[in-house]
Amino acid sequence: MTTIILLTQGELGGDVGVRKKEFELAMQYWGFDYVTFRYPDMKLAYFPLNKMVDSVTKVVVNKNITALVSFHPNEITSGFDHPDHNRAGEITRLVSVGMKDGRKLIYWMSNNKPYLTKERNKYAKQFYSSQNIPIEVLKTIGESYLKIR
Repeated sequence: MTTIILLTQGELGGDVGVRKKEFELAMQYWGFDYVTFRYPDMKLAYFPLNKMVDSVTKVVVNKNITALVSFHPNEITSGFDHPDHNRAGEITRLVSVGMKDGRKLIYWMSNNKPYLTKERNKYAKQFYSSQNIPIEVLKTIGESYLKIR
């Protein structure tokens, strides 16, 4: 089973109730399990890294998660450098290397080559009205994945 781990609720990105409901509906639709930590949005850097790594490691062990996917810890995407995404990438890296039996680690990185940006944005807004990312930003992001281990 796929488990999604949220470190924050993204409360600075809009109506928390709407965002929470969208997330829960998406998890239900995909049949994903999830664990939510309640660190404040945009503040992950202010909490002890080792405690967050320990907390996430416990989830990984308890849920028997075999592969970790996260943001790259040093990614700056089109001038949109999100400190919580960077911190989540660092936490994920430390969880992966700290596991005795190892865990697959995959980072999401921007390739700056957008594909079907307008169509994807229109489709996503049908389901996730809280995601109000300007199309100019989306045009420059693109996507790719980098398997680390």
